[in-house]
Amino acid sequence: MRFEVEKLDAKGTLFEHEYAPEEIPLEEARLLAPLAVSGRVWRKGREVLLRGEFAARIEVHCDRCLREFETQVEVGIDVAYVAAEDDATDENLELRADDMGQSVFSGGFIDLDELVREQLLLAFPMRRLCREECRGLCPRCGADLNVEECRCTTSETDPRWAALAAWKQRKEPDQD
Repeated sequence: MRFEVEKLDAKGTLFEHEYAPEEIPLEEARLLAPLAVSGRVWRKGREVLLRGEFAARIEVHCDRCLREFETQVEVGIDVAYVAAEDDATDENLELRADDMGQSVFSGGFIDLDELVREQLLLAFPMRRLCREECRGLCPRCGADLNVEECRCTTSETDPRWAALAAWKQRKEPDQD
């Protein structure tokens, strides 16, 4: 969905759009249901402001046990756009503190599709866990510790302490 900037006014335009799961490509997740986004877009001076919201049901892999699980992500969108200047080059660009909250558009339109995808990716939790108590996988044999206990031996000595362990073994027989 695109908004032509020239057609926007200060009063704004309400919008609603529904994306099919395959319309929003995600590398690390999959949409489970259509995603409905709604909001308002308007012009204020040289800025274009867009506010909206959406909720998405997604399927992701747990960071600990790698099982797929379903979660809900709710996103509020609040973006300010400014037009890219035609004479802007890398040499004459200077980023000011008040520019940090703005995005740039060019070509006379704003693309809602890319904005929704970006906001959805930013809303993903940093640690994706199927549940807080997830025990994950054994680092040696790969057993799912939520389902079974692994049979790996845990008597490995930290290599940083190996010399001390060897010294201790040499000293113990002398003390008998």
